[in-house]
Amino acid sequence: MLRRLACPGGLLVGDAAGAVSPLTAGGLDPCLRMSELAAAVTAGYLRTGDERLLRQYDGNAFRARFRGRLLLRRMFAGLRSPAAAEAAVAALRTGAGRALARRVLFGDGSFPDVGPRLADLALR
Repeated sequence: MLRRLACPGGLLVGDAAGAVSPLTAGGLDPCLRMSELAAAVTAGYLRTGDERLLRQYDGNAFRARFRGRLLLRRMFAGLRSPAAAEAAVAALRTGAGRALARRVLFGDGSFPDVGPRLADLALR
């Protein structure tokens, strides 16, 4: 996920914003969730001209929810030998490993919910 997603000239959503997981290739759900917030931010900005509204569409806020995913990615990137990579993948095949992967990569919390921020924007 990119840190800066919005400016007065446009907003990045989905793949362009870096919301696709290279592990799962899952980008549709993040794109739909992000586009809902992007539309609300865009409408508010066009209605008011207030550039501060663009800060509501913030990559850093999304990234905070990706700690587990980023940690898993760093761990796999740090593996230097094929044997270590095979061992890590084998660990993910265990019951605990599957539960971890399911939660981090595929669970409801795998991408941040933008609902609360949409409610904040509706009040403006």
